[in-house]
Amino acid sequence: MWAEKIFPQKPYNVNRLFRRLNLDPLQCVDDHNQILKVPLIIHQEKDVYSVQFIGTDVQPCFEISGKDVSKKNEAVTRINQMFDFQMDTPSITSTLRKTNIHSLVDDYIGMPIICEPDVYSALLKNIVHQQLNMKFAYTLMYRFVTRYGTRVDDVWFYPNPEVVSRLKVDELRELQFSKRKAEYVIGIAEKMLSGDLDLEKLYAQTNNEVYDELLPIRGVGPWTVECVLLFGLGRKDILPAGDVGIQNALMKWYQLPTKPSKEEVQAYKKKWSPYASYVSMYLWESLSG
Repeated sequence: MWAEKIFPQKPYNVNRLFRRLNLDPLQCVDDHNQILKVPLIIHQEKDVYSVQFIGTDVQPCFEISGKDVSKKNEAVTRINQMFDFQMDTPSITSTLRKTNIHSLVDDYIGMPIICEPDVYSALLKNIVHQQLNMKFAYTLMYRFVTRYGTRVDDVWFYPNPEVVSRLKVDELRELQFSKRKAEYVIGIAEKMLSGDLDLEKLYAQTNNEVYDELLPIRGVGPWTVECVLLFGLGRKDILPAGDVGIQNALMKWYQLPTKPSKEEVQAYKKKWSPYASYVSMYLWESLSG
């Protein structure tokens, strides 16, 4: 066993981290002991890592622990990225407090960007979540992963591309997938197996290159690419212009008579660059209080 302590800059809003993770029934969260169980595939092996908050508001601290020391460095790097433990809070605060959204920043500063374990999970999840209300989207993803994925130490891993590529559309229809969405999910797995889609190379690409790589894929539109950039790659300057939640939150925040258009959302984004992703998190969070 190994363990390593991580000290994010304050404020790091642990309560909002746990509350957002609790929205997803696939997350393994122990609220009482403030422990997260994280599924990672490293060196093609599935392992579960523990992430426990052991700090205070004054000195945030998480302890990451695992079994295999040879995987420690990669596990720590990926968990740092997943939970935004290296969030540059002072710079985010000073930049966004100069904008017309400064009071929202004061309410939600310290809310991290929360990523999926890998880009593959982020892409599949956001394909499934397209055009669904949040509650049913999480339910549908839970059905999919618990039917075809793998469970290790009470933590679920998404089904790998080999498994998904062998599925039939009718099987997913039984879970209440639409016909097209079932075809999209299976098609992405097939493209990965054929070598036509290499998600690992996205980490080194610019945002525009990621758009160019993903948009030609059947079932992937701008919203899905933006969500992959945000929740798969942890990019810091993403505001999904077509997201209904973002539009509703902006309408509520600015007391607008109607939801802003995609073009209007994009105009807002320019004011919050290079930290628009944090504003996205604050806006989503503002819808639930």
